[in-house]
Amino acid sequence: MTNHEHERAIDLVTRRGAEDIAPPEGAWLQSHLAECSECAEYAEAFEQTGQLLRSFAVTASPALVVTTQAKVHARAAQLRDHQARVVLIAVSFCIGVLSSTVSAWLWWRFGGWLAARLSLPGSIVEPGVFVAWLLPAVVIAVAMLASSRPVLDRSVTLAMLGEREGDHQ
Repeated sequence: MTNHEHERAIDLVTRRGAEDIAPPEGAWLQSHLAECSECAEYAEAFEQTGQLLRSFAVTASPALVVTTQAKVHARAAQLRDHQARVVLIAVSFCIGVLSSTVSAWLWWRFGGWLAARLSLPGSIVEPGVFVAWLLPAVVIAVAMLASSRPVLDRSVTLAMLGEREGDHQ
């Protein structure tokens, strides 16, 4: 037998109790364990160790439980805040794209009309469209950066998400 077969058998023995093994692999493992005493001893020792570990009751101290619960609640709040920020960024992006598109279209129409009225070349309108397209996004970004407080209150963003505290308890 090759070293590869022993490694495969050890891998399957360690995975056998924790996850499902495909039937062909399970059949191969059984036949290998029947032929190889070294791997069969390893599998037996592995099973006995698992049974020994399962026979001991492990309890956490009350302080550990309280600390763990506090950390889980803090992480859950952190994830809710992150999700609220992601939603706020997505909404801001959509509003920016929509307002930029509308302003670019309006400038295209108004700039074309103005260029025709004043007999100006069309090359004046094209840079204006680019500026009109970017201007709303820049204004929204500057307004959000200049604001000393959050644009939306946390309760508003949580209400937008439909995740109020206590809903999941």
